[in-house]
Amino acid sequence: MEFLEEHLILRNTVRDRMRKPDIQEMIKKYELHGAPFAWEFVSSMAELGLTGINIPEEYDGAGMDNLSGVIAMIEMSRVWSGGALILAVGNSLVSYPVAKFGTESQKRQWLPDLAAGKILGSFGLTEPGHGSDAGHINETYAEEKYTCWLVSGQKHFITDIPAAKFIVLFARTKRQLKDSQGITAFLVPILTKGNDSIIKIPEPNHKLGNHAAQMGTIFFEHYPVLPFEMLGKQERGFGVAMSTLAHGRNWIAAQAIGVMEHALELALAQTENRVTFEKPLNKRSSICEAITRLKAAIDISKVLLFYSVKLEDEGKAFYPHASLAKLFSSEAARALVQEVQKMHGGTGYVMESPITSLVADSVVFDIYEGASNVQRSVIADAWIDGKIPVRVPPFYQQEFKDFKARVKSHLKGKGALELEDQQLPFQAADILPWWVAKDLIRDEFKVWPKEFMNFQDPSLLLSRIYRQIKRDWNQINAI
Repeated sequence: MEFLEEHLILRNTVRDRMRKPDIQEMIKKYELHGAPFAWEFVSSMAELGLTGINIPEEYDGAGMDNLSGVIAMIEMSRVWSGGALILAVGNSLVSYPVAKFGTESQKRQWLPDLAAGKILGSFGLTEPGHGSDAGHINETYAEEKYTCWLVSGQKHFITDIPAAKFIVLFARTKRQLKDSQGITAFLVPILTKGNDSIIKIPEPNHKLGNHAAQMGTIFFEHYPVLPFEMLGKQERGFGVAMSTLAHGRNWIAAQAIGVMEHALELALAQTENRVTFEKPLNKRSSICEAITRLKAAIDISKVLLFYSVKLEDEGKAFYPHASLAKLFSSEAARALVQEVQKMHGGTGYVMESPITSLVADSVVFDIYEGASNVQRSVIADAWIDGKIPVRVPPFYQQEFKDFKARVKSHLKGKGALELEDQQLPFQAADILPWWVAKDLIRDEFKVWPKEFMNFQDPSLLLSRIYRQIKRDWNQINAI
């Protein structure tokens, strides 16, 4: 795993920019429900090339690699999660499918303006009755009529939809097919002016956190979509969606890491300055252990994430590793940010406290871009199929082999999400990030990237991982 000088320069550039006073003023202005859309932030990040960081240079993008993308996302998120999410959607869920699946005409139409931060797009997959079960969407459909498609239905939980110029829309084009084979993707321009009877976008949802990244619903009623606005091939839209979501999971893992790093900064300041029983909190072993757990979770999340984007940059299969990174980082963020909140005592319950907004921001990470149980299912299936290799110490080999056989037998060739009893495969999915991180530190991170990590000595991090593996294994054997 190689980090270049350009990766460190990018990190420092974004970090320095996010520390400027005007960013804090933007947060006060836009990070609340009912505020105007934060185009000011989009423009400021466009000046750094971050609105088109992975868009090829031939379409006026920065043409950077995926490792650069997640490094930038971490740095934006450690200051402003809501603002960073605007760009995460623009880069991962919008420009990615256009660049990968679009025609040359579609790329020329949308990518240069996306790269320049002049416009934003949105991603419409989720329906009121279909979130995790995206392969069965049926509330949005497109009927072929004469020279166009007529789209009807609704999509919801769509980030950036109030500001979007177009939507990457997934609709059922073969209504007789009830599974993923009948879904087609489209690039649909959003033209609401004078079209109130056929397209509507209500006021944005009132969310718990990440307010700047406005989210809402869109309704269609026989809305015309032209044939050249199809994205990819007809009835192949589900593949477009799954590829895009896998790519996006890396960006959400980066967002979770950035929020954890922000929480770590708050924890260090709080425990140094808060005195109880005549001593600072950081003199208490329980507090020190909680902070060390947070540092370890950040570094393990980075190991999993950086390897996932390395595979993606190399054109290799990365989907299971994106799920490992997304599951571990999002679950850790939800739990450990709340640990930092406890360190703040009563002030951690006051809305004006910085840690309070991080708690609100962090609880969505294990929901969107595939909820945690979706990731557990992906991980368990990939492990059984040999797509997540694990090197097992000799004294665990037989037990590990037996455990894998039990999980395989339990699945019976089905995905874990299809089962009524999901405990065993989900348990396997929860322990695998630790095992994989152990192997990656030894095999892929032989030159430890100290500039990006909290643990300057990877052997100390490995010792914590081994202790966790032992605890997990004892629990499994006790069942």
